[in-house]
Amino acid sequence: MKVSVTARHFDLTPDLRDQAEGRIAKLDKFASNLISASVVLTVEKYRQMAEVSVHTGHGDYIGKAESDDMVVSIDGAFDKIEKQARRDARIGRGRNGDSKEDVNMGDTRIASERRNREMMTLEEATSRVEEGEEIVVFADTDSGATRVVYRRPDGSVKLIEVAG
Repeated sequence: MKVSVTARHFDLTPDLRDQAEGRIAKLDKFASNLISASVVLTVEKYRQMAEVSVHTGHGDYIGKAESDDMVVSIDGAFDKIEKQARRDARIGRGRNGDSKEDVNMGDTRIASERRNREMMTLEEATSRVEEGEEIVVFADTDSGATRVVYRRPDGSVKLIEVAG
């Protein structure tokens, strides 16, 4: 795994580097398939900030913290990343992955599916449905609006534009 620790506006001490690298090593039990990690430590007057970004095979995690002590800021940023990783593990998906689950609504059982939207044009989404994809959730490249394209049982293709 590639690890980068950067200090801005101060000299990085070996203790701070060890603190950051030690916390990265502990992330293995929360987030699998770690690819790279970047830690940026910044001092601006009395503010000491830590920004940590971790790239995994399942997605990215970002944590930021600020305090008057750099060690506290580092711990705060890593605590936020661990919380995100635990939440994704509990849900059963990676940060940018899809998930499926069953939801009970009284006697009715609903199969729930979570999909990430991709940036594409309406033509690209329609062609993916024509190629056999059941449903395409996307963000329009022109407007950024969320849209859904799917094939109806009668064979026609339907577009849903999400308001908001």
